[in-house]
Amino acid sequence: MQERFCTCGKMVLVQYGTNDRMSRNPVFLTADKKIVAAIRLCPGCGMPLDINTLR
Repeated sequence: MQERFCTCGKMVLVQYGTNDRMSRNPVFLTADKKIVAAIRLCPGCGMPLDINTLR
């Protein structure tokens, strides 16, 4: 699992799957008060998450 940052500065976690099909598509997660949830939009600014635009 990697920490990445949206252009707005909000941290998101990126996890790649363990099998061939899933390893090509990252899963974006947010960790807030011990709750981990899969997300598609940045929790900070609402922009769609793309691995190529995260820092």
